[in-house]
Amino acid sequence: MEGLSGKVAIVTGAAMGIGARTAELLLQAKADVVAGDISYGALEERFSGVGSVLTHRADVRRRVDCDALASAAIELHGRVDILINNAGVTVRAPLSGTTDEIWDDVLQTNLASAFYMARAVVPTMRTHGGGAIVNIASINAIRGNLELTAYGASKGGMTGMTRVMAMELAPDNIRVNALCPGTVDTPMNDQYLASVDDQEATMGVLVAKHPLGRIASAEDVAWAALFLASERASFITGVSLPVDGGRHLGR
Repeated sequence: MEGLSGKVAIVTGAAMGIGARTAELLLQAKADVVAGDISYGALEERFSGVGSVLTHRADVRRRVDCDALASAAIELHGRVDILINNAGVTVRAPLSGTTDEIWDDVLQTNLASAFYMARAVVPTMRTHGGGAIVNIASINAIRGNLELTAYGASKGGMTGMTRVMAMELAPDNIRVNALCPGTVDTPMNDQYLASVDDQEATMGVLVAKHPLGRIASAEDVAWAALFLASERASFITGVSLPVDGGRHLGR
C-alpha cells in the first residue's frame, strides 16, 4: 500500500483476528508497528521474529495503559502517524441480563479505549503534520441485533465519536474514520459458535444475512483499514464504512 512506508502505526487488540491481520499488512507495507494487547503471550507468539514491530502489553480499559502504549511508540519512533482502534469484546445478554459489570466492561473495552488512545496520540500527530485514526466499529452500530445492548451502544458510540473527532481534527490534517464489519471469521466468532447447540445451522443463518453469500475474513477488514489509513484515502474523513458483504442493506 503506497504511502505507508516509514509510517508509525499503533494497533490495539493485535494478538489475533482483525487486529493481528491489520498489523501484519501494515508491516508488509513497510510501516513500523507497535502492537498492543492484554493477551501478551499470544501477542508475542504471533509476532515472534517478525520485523519492525514492538509488542506491548496493554489493557486498554485502563487510561494509564493507553497512555503507556502511545508513549512506547513515541519513545521508540518519535511519532505516531496511524492509530487502529481495534480492541474489543462481545458479551451477549438480554437487556434484563446486562449487569452493571457487563455494561461497564464492554463500554470501557470498546469505546473508552478508543477515546483514550485517540487523546494520547493526537498531540504527536498534530506536531508532525497529521495522521489517520481508524476505529473498528461494527454493523451493530448501524442496525440492531438481539442480546447486544452494551455492544451496540459501544459501537454506536464509536461511530458518533468518529464523526465528532473528524470535524474537530480536520484542521490538523488528522483523518478519523470507522469500519463497520459484519460477521468475521475470527476467534471471537468461533467462541460464539462454540456456545450454541447447532453450529452448522447457526453458521448458515449468519452467512444468509450477508448478500455476498459468505462471512468476512479478517483480511477483508484489514485491507479496508489499510486503505483508510493510507494516502489513497487522503480526502476521506468522518465515514463509517460497512465491510459486511451487504448486510447493512437489511437482508
